Amino acid sequence: MKCISCHTENKGSSSHCENCGLPLLPGGSSGRFRKRTVFIVIAVLLVCAVGFAYLFMDIIPPASKMMEKIFAVDKSKYDEGKQGKSGELAAGHGVAKEERSAVQDEEKEIDDETAEMSYKDLLSVKEDFAGWVIITDPWDRQVRKFRAGLAGDGWLALPTRACLGGNRWNFNLDSGWKAGISGGLWINGDKVGMWHLAENAGAFEGLELAAWNSSEAVLWLSLESDNEHRSIKLTPDGTEGFFVSSSLPDYINEIGIFIQGGKVVGWSFGRWLAKGYMWPGKAEAEMEYKTWTRYFYDITFANGREEKFAGALAMQKGDAGLEQLAAFIEGYRLQPKLSEEDTPYYLMPEEIIKHMRVLVTDAIHSGEGSRVADMFSGQALKSIGSIILLMDLVPAIADAHGYEAAIGEIEDSGSYIVRETGLDLPELDKLHVRLYQDWLRSLVSAGEVEEGRQTYDSAKAYYPGDPYIHLLGVELALLTGDWKEAERLLSERNYPPAFQDRYELLAIRISEMRGQEGKIVVRFPRGSNIITVTASINETLYQDFLVDTGASMVTIPSSTADALGLEIVKGKRKLWTASGLEIVSEVIIDAIEINGWVEYDISAVILDMPGRPGQGLLGLNYLGRFQMDLKPEEGILLLTPR
Repeated sequence: MKCISCHTENKGSSSHCENCGLPLLPGGSSGRFRKRTVFIVIAVLLVCAVGFAYLFMDIIPPASKMMEKIFAVDKSKYDEGKQGKSGELAAGHGVAKEERSAVQDEEKEIDDETAEMSYKDLLSVKEDFAGWVIITDPWDRQVRKFRAGLAGDGWLALPTRACLGGNRWNFNLDSGWKAGISGGLWINGDKVGMWHLAENAGAFEGLELAAWNSSEAVLWLSLESDNEHRSIKLTPDGTEGFFVSSSLPDYINEIGIFIQGGKVVGWSFGRWLAKGYMWPGKAEAEMEYKTWTRYFYDITFANGREEKFAGALAMQKGDAGLEQLAAFIEGYRLQPKLSEEDTPYYLMPEEIIKHMRVLVTDAIHSGEGSRVADMFSGQALKSIGSIILLMDLVPAIADAHGYEAAIGEIEDSGSYIVRETGLDLPELDKLHVRLYQDWLRSLVSAGEVEEGRQTYDSAKAYYPGDPYIHLLGVELALLTGDWKEAERLLSERNYPPAFQDRYELLAIRISEMRGQEGKIVVRFPRGSNIITVTASINETLYQDFLVDTGASMVTIPSSTADALGLEIVKGKRKLWTASGLEIVSEVIIDAIEINGWVEYDISAVILDMPGRPGQGLLGLNYLGRFQMDLKPEEGILLLTPR
């Protein structure tokens, strides 16, 4: 027979359970008895529950009373009273050890309910301790705005990074109450400071400030949203400034406060800092200022690069653009006071360079490119370290100071920036080679052979494969009359289709010069009937001559004869000129050289031609020594020695 209590199988002859001793019932009535027994047990339990509720009603206050008292009740006294009540009840009624354990479990449930009520109460008064910190710079610009929570009699834990760049700090409660922030507990290098309200601090007190108990769980309440997390266990990492730091779980990623027993014990700072910063328990009465907000500004920001940038950005639009540009350049001459991590985005070098590029472009378009070019020294460009800004400036430098200065800036400042940054823009090389091409082209056009050769050598060192520079080298060789060198250079390489026309023109010129070898080539404007040539006389001075096939003799001005010290050989003689009959003196010129060809012992007369001071005539007594081939349409006179 099975016992209805412990379900033990007993012998059929047994009247009581061999295991628990309860009477055994016959099988036919066991089901009805079982149901009756279960009903009785449930009824007894309900009666006991009602009795316990009555006995403990004076210990557990109603929820409405708890909501009203949660911040005012002294928790330690409350706990002592509660424990006293439990002890009296246990002694008076002879509660057994198991029953006392049940009472303790019930008290834990009461504590959990109290914690729930604390959170609800915190939400109801959140606007009275949560608000905005607003940081303003000396130019009355808001540089930062972030959330914070008031604790104790006007204390705020603030991340240092969020406070940089401003000399005036204010706290605006969500409820509308406002106050300035004067000073607090902060030493240079601290990541978090404990700052105090400057005025009317006692007008409103935030949540009470208390020491963090690392052995107990905390409640976290966001100051940026409605997020909250309970029963969080944090572990100390170490001391940081006036705080104890702790690693945070991933789900705590906003500005918020940590609470134990309705009191603030720590802070999280969202994107500003990854850790939690817990209060170690310094009494408020002992919290003496270590610094002031104005000194914080002096220590962290004043007289540095970032402050100069901030002042330049604060200039009104009415101010001259070049004045603002000068302020930015001056800023780069100063040392930065902030690390890259702590520098506000609007003061980051890449942001400042954007402003500078706009100012440079505007100034160049306004015709002030020369002034802009003069504002940037090589050292300033190296300090700024921007290849793009350098490229903006190079055309202005070329216009103001020439190709050589612009190319020199690329090869000096540009090379330095590339080495330091590790960034090399192909556009810089394109600008560099284009400047060399333009410079070399201008020198060839001006016939500046010597400077052209030096420039060509420099350009070839940087860009040996550039076809345009190579063809300009061919033109330089032709300028010197060295058609053989020009032919050698032209045949050294193949040329892209874009350069074929230029290649063919140079090949024609080389062919012409080859045909002119051993001849004097005199070039003049195409279609002109006036042909002039410069000759060297007696290897002493150069004389300009007008080629005149109608003149019988060579003439030189009296100034040339005097300079050469020529002696009259045949006295005075008559000479018919375009002006009529002239009485002239005859001399002998030892040598006349034109384009490398020298003729010796040429008779000449001394004659100052009206309207052509300082010019002589190259007459038939010289020209007759050559076979003349005049090509007016080409602007060439060829003199082939007979």
